[in-house]
Formats: sequence, structure tokens, C-alpha cells
Amino acid sequence: MVRRNLDGFLATDISNVFYLTGFTGSTAAAVVTHDECHVLVDPRYTIQATRECTSSQVTEYTGKTTIVAAGELINDLHLERVGYEDSHLTVSSYRRLRSKVNETTTLRATRGIVEKLRRIKDRREIEIVRKACGIVDATFESILRDIRPGMTEKHVALLIDYTMRKLGADKDGFDTIAAFGPNSACPHASPTDDAIQPGGFLKMDFGARYRHYNSDITRTVCIGKPTEKHKQIYDTVLDAQLKALDAVRPGTPGKEVDSVARDYISSKGYGEDFGHGLGHALGILVHDGPALSQTSDVILEQGMIVTVEPGIYIEGWGGVRIEDDVLVTDSGCEILTHATKEMLVI
Repeated sequence: MVRRNLDGFLATDISNVFYLTGFTGSTAAAVVTHDECHVLVDPRYTIQATRECTSSQVTEYTGKTTIVAAGELINDLHLERVGYEDSHLTVSSYRRLRSKVNETTTLRATRGIVEKLRRIKDRREIEIVRKACGIVDATFESILRDIRPGMTEKHVALLIDYTMRKLGADKDGFDTIAAFGPNSACPHASPTDDAIQPGGFLKMDFGARYRHYNSDITRTVCIGKPTEKHKQIYDTVLDAQLKALDAVRPGTPGKEVDSVARDYISSKGYGEDFGHGLGHALGILVHDGPALSQTSDVILEQGMIVTVEPGIYIEGWGGVRIEDDVLVTDSGCEILTHATKEMLVI
């Protein structure tokens, strides 16, 4: 705020409000000054905010919108130069805010102020993500005992979600993917009523949300005896991932890590079958910051948590993705997900 010559900052993105204040409800805003933080909530959340936001001042508003309440608070605090989140605040909300604050108040668009802070995890955040990763590891180990031919993709996805909850997840981090055979060639396939049968890959991508932080893992297994093509493609993806993991270290551009996996997959003749980025930042959101991709401008820093998830997807045949969550350390990385990556046959 000092560097940007701001004496106030308005956070309206609810994930940033949580990061700044600890508030876990669904509707709120935060106004930060150089000396204090204020969280604005309606009466549904006053008790909750008072309990959760122990380092913030809680202001309750009634009979008005959050943004109007924020404008009134900015006036009460006599703030003259206030930053707002231009990637979140809608045009109509901005106009309403502008009409409520004093004419002498300057509203300045900002982007990524809180998100850049969120990229680097502190010790508490890392331990929470570790727990979320432990839940998906245990989930994968558990479901391997229950998956069998004849189950539908929807059944597998439901089994994953139930197991994560049973093992301590607050909820699933995103819609679970369970995709078999040709459907596994779709990177973000939705589970269907199709049954899994011998002769194809079953790709499972799932994540646990624990104490408002997420894990994200993908494992691919073969249903029935694999062919040489199954083995070759699986080994190619696994080798690409292992090479990329070795390249994760502070100071390395994200695009370079992406190139390690992409170039290897291309050398095996499958470059056109790897169409997405290598990974993404992970935290309060599943996609919580810059990606590791061909166009990424991020430089890895100690304390970042990212996914590393190369894949090969062949239309009409199937696909493989292998994904782990990785903490960037002072000299390399620590893999936080430990479920086996051996090619398993069910």
C-alpha cells in the first residue's frame, strides 16, 4: 500500500477476504488501512465473524449491499486513496462504490496485491495442505480395494468423494473426474453412466479441501491386462513427470519446467497429445495463482505450492495423466502427495 501510495484497500474477492481476516462465510468485504483491518458482514455472519476474525474489527450492516456498506466505512475512516480489486469488482459495483464515497476520495484499480502474497505459503498453510494431501493419498489407497469392472464412472467418482469425506476432508476441492477408456482422453471429462471394463485406462483426478486449503491429485490405472501401448504411454507420462519434478527449484521460470516435460513427451512422438499446461499454483483455490505453462512468466520461489501434471490424450482411445502437489523448497522441491505411481492393474 505504501508503494502504491494507498491509505486504504478494499478486498471484495471472498477468498482474499478469508486470507486477510480468517472469515469463512460466503459474503463479506474487508477494508484494510495502515493500522487496522475491518471486515463487513450482514447479520447472518456477525457472530461467526466475531469468532473467526480476531485480528479485525467487525462491522455489521443491514438494509444495504456490501459495497454500499464499504463505501460508507471508507468515508467514516476518512480514507483518501483507496485501492480496489479490478479483476473482481464489477462495473456496476464500482459505480455504486464511486457514488457512495466522498468526491475527494480517489479509487485506484489494483490487481493481484493479495494474490501475490498468497503465492508464498507460511508454515501453518503448508501443514494444512500437507493434511489435505494426506487425505487424497489415503483415499486412493482405499478406493483401489473397491473399484471393479462393471462400476460406472459416476459410481467411482461418488466412491472417491465419500472416501475423502470419511477420511477428514471438509468437502471435495472440485468436481471429481473419473473417466474410463475413450472418455479418459478428455482432460476434464465429466463422469458418465458408462461402465468401466477390461481393456482401458481409468483416469481419476480429485482433491480434498481441508480447513479452506486444497489438494489435487491425478492417478491413472489400467482396467484389465494392459497392452504394450498402454505401458508405453503410461511410462512416457511418468518419466516426463519425474523429469519435471527434478526441475522444480527456486529461481526457475515456470515455462522451463513445463518445457522439460513437454519436450520429453514430444521426443516420444506424443507432443500434439499434450495440450494443457504442466501445472498450476495451489492453495485456498484449486487454481490459486500462476500456471506452469508454455506462456508462464512466473519464477518459482521457496514456499510456493504447485501441481505437476503432464498427460497424453489420444482421441477415441484414452489418456493418462499423473499429478502431484509440490512444495518449492530452498534448494529444490518436496513432493506432498505420495500415492503410488506404479502402473496398477485392476
